[in-house]
Amino acid sequence: MAYDLLLKNGTVIDPSQAVHDVRDVAIADGKIAAVEAGIDEGAAREVVDAAGLIVMPGLVDLHVHVFWGASHYGIDPDYGNVAKGVTTALDAGSSGARTFLAFRRYVLERAETRLYALLNISA
Repeated sequence: MAYDLLLKNGTVIDPSQAVHDVRDVAIADGKIAAVEAGIDEGAAREVVDAAGLIVMPGLVDLHVHVFWGASHYGIDPDYGNVAKGVTTALDAGSSGARTFLAFRRYVLERAETRLYALLNISA
């Protein structure tokens, strides 16, 4: 099988699979294709030596405020999330009935982080 990317010798931590060990991770078509020790480097277009690094599934943050510039607590969703390993986040009410359309257009639709939103019940 041909892989697009092979991460070699990283410390793989995946609690859902009870894995905490040095393994290789192969990626094909944007998906994890194999997680095992000793995957052949010749099977991948790009190989990255991840020795000494942690390789794990994206984290989920269940309480963020990412309506930067409109909310007192707002942060940039990608700088505050993706850069720290968070791939999915739940905005905990930074926008409401009057501001949701702007929140959707300027934050949800542009962020690399997968975002979900709770709406503030006040206007």
